[in-house]
Amino acid sequence: MYEVTVKGLPAILIALSGAAFITWYFIPRVIEIVKERKLSDKPGKHKIHKREIPTLGGIAIIGGFIFGYLLGVDGHIDGGTYVVAAALILFFTGLKDDLINLGPLKKIIAEIFAALVIAFFTGLRFTSFHGLAGIDTIPVWLSYFVTIFLVVLIINAVNLIDGIDGLAASVGIIASTVFGIWFSLSGDYGYAIMAGALLASLCVFIYYNVSQGPLKIFMGDSGSLVIGFILSVFAIRFNEINAAWDGYRALQSSLSVSIAILIVPLFDTLRVIILRLYYGESIFRADNRHTHHLMLRMGFTHQRATLIIAAFNIFIIGLAFLLDPLGIFWLGLILLAICIIAVSGLERLVRRKEALAVLAESA
Repeated sequence: MYEVTVKGLPAILIALSGAAFITWYFIPRVIEIVKERKLSDKPGKHKIHKREIPTLGGIAIIGGFIFGYLLGVDGHIDGGTYVVAAALILFFTGLKDDLINLGPLKKIIAEIFAALVIAFFTGLRFTSFHGLAGIDTIPVWLSYFVTIFLVVLIINAVNLIDGIDGLAASVGIIASTVFGIWFSLSGDYGYAIMAGALLASLCVFIYYNVSQGPLKIFMGDSGSLVIGFILSVFAIRFNEINAAWDGYRALQSSLSVSIAILIVPLFDTLRVIILRLYYGESIFRADNRHTHHLMLRMGFTHQRATLIIAAFNIFIIGLAFLLDPLGIFWLGLILLAICIIAVSGLERLVRRKEALAVLAESA
């Protein structure tokens, strides 16, 4: 039987096109079914939207991603189907949460299981600290622990920032683009194809997500959990390529650079967890302390807040690559300091604005 295998850049373009088409085709149909079955996301205590919005956009995102990825990946990557299998575990977990609300423990168990699937069946594990604190290669048991921790952390970090229109999708678009370009330049076309498929799906989705018309839709946990998982896979692969010195160019601080690529969800999650612990609250308790909530309190629209945060993300990524020779510790410290200064300044502006509003009302 005649068989066609497409390699390299054409395979990436096929993945992009296939993912974009499937996502574009299914989003309006998902919206129609959600409205018909009355499954729209209703306004609530910790929700920002004021009207019912169709959710389950993750169905179209993941459908497009898997279709585009499988269409282009043949012959490029070993064990790639296990990544899809792990993603499907999280997709159905998120779908169930969107429909009936799962507890955090059940979601974390699913996330750990997905991490174990890729660690055991694909061999994709975080195996090196890249010289941080003088440590390079780490023991196997620690490798599995760190891999599971990173996967669960990144999944939940992306899930937590999915609070305003376009933000989680923007983070996914930026990270997929950066990781995808790096993988492609490094000759790692399997992961470049994966990144291209996710990028295309999110680019189509964000068009509907930021609209204010009848075709507006949220991704839901069925989308954000899988996006976080795929980004965690990219981050681990990025670090492993550089640990083996197989990257496009030698990076001195690949660990800090990968953190910079995902700085928005990672820093926001770190900040919120510290605040919840400080106030004696459960780290799983939903609140309105996220950076995007501060942007809304400043008076920014969802779209403008997303654009500002995305621009900050791009700035941090560019700075990280520029300052890569500084080393993991110093680069990480600089990135952390910039984030703290930026968010502290935003908090100060918010308090001033709200204090002036109170004075104006009492006058």
